[in-house]
Amino acid sequence: MNDTGRHWSSKALILFGLWLWERGEYGHAMLCIHAPNWGLKIGEQLSINWEHVIDAKTGKSREELRMVGDRDNRPIRNVVKSNIEKAFKVLSIKNVKQPLYVNSKTGKPLTSSTLNRELQRFSKQFLADMKERTGIELPFKEIKTNAFEIAWAKDITHANNYIPEVYPVLSRYMGHRTVKDTLALLEEEAGAQTLKFSFDLVKDDTPLANGNLLEDKAKLSNFVERNLYMGIEE
Repeated sequence: MNDTGRHWSSKALILFGLWLWERGEYGHAMLCIHAPNWGLKIGEQLSINWEHVIDAKTGKSREELRMVGDRDNRPIRNVVKSNIEKAFKVLSIKNVKQPLYVNSKTGKPLTSSTLNRELQRFSKQFLADMKERTGIELPFKEIKTNAFEIAWAKDITHANNYIPEVYPVLSRYMGHRTVKDTLALLEEEAGAQTLKFSFDLVKDDTPLANGNLLEDKAKLSNFVERNLYMGIEE
């Protein structure tokens, strides 16, 4: 795993999150499951509290993550919604004003200052486990805290067939100085034509929504090979 590999995809990050959840690393797991959907800077992502995503009276997820200013609200759907509701129950959350992403070992909120190191340690274990289970060595870059925003951005450009018009808008969303910076970060070249902008590009009906994907070796191998290694969209 190094900087010469591929960017982590949203599907890979969500599977990584499901794997972390199985190991009791709940805060890191939730971050990996949620963040690829919303395209937030890591500092803003880590500032989310439980009250932003859950109705404490019902234990049900809110429909949207409300954004300040004139920015679009982020839909809370598919695997994110089910994870929020499961976590609220499993973690027995009493104070909804507490941070959503907390280190399960220390009880302290996740911080950007240590997150790179923690994610890199966990991701090495995850990739080794995937190789052992499936026989496939996934060629991802060393994971960093901007991997979530990059995965979301690459979903946007893919959904829009890499048309030139998407990059200036995306560049502004990502806070880049120039479009050239965005293209360089994503390692893409603009193609050519109809703009579609969304914060909900992970489909509801993927194997990631299957609660026992990690327990079914055949299904896991098929998913890792087709979706993560070969990059086939299903």
